[in-house]
Amino acid sequence: MLTIQRVWRLQEKLIKLVGSECMDCGYVCYPPKAACPRCGSREVKKIQLPRVGKVLSYTVLKVPVEGFESKSPLIIALVELGKARIITQLTDVGANEIYVGMPVEATIRKSPQMIEGATHYIIKFKPVIKK
Repeated sequence: MLTIQRVWRLQEKLIKLVGSECMDCGYVCYPPKAACPRCGSREVKKIQLPRVGKVLSYTVLKVPVEGFESKSPLIIALVELGKARIITQLTDVGANEIYVGMPVEATIRKSPQMIEGATHYIIKFKPVIKK
């Protein structure tokens, strides 16, 4: 069960984009792991991931998932952030505007789920707006 205290302890994973890098093979993953998923080494260090990346692949979910009915269509993307690849939700973009290679940046949004009556926040990605 998620509690407010657990959300506080998970804030690195929820809003800070902290990953782990294997000191043996160089693999970078998000969220951070105690051991490398690629080679199994426990020689890992926490690293700050870039907040800007690009879309490698994406899918558009038109049938809403329970709890996300108001967010349909839901856009899920594989985003490259430096050496890391993460699966995340895209926001502030229409389903017909997305393309592979699209530059995106991290943004913080309210989670659709309440925990013990409190709102918490998560990272999503939105298109980089050129100025």
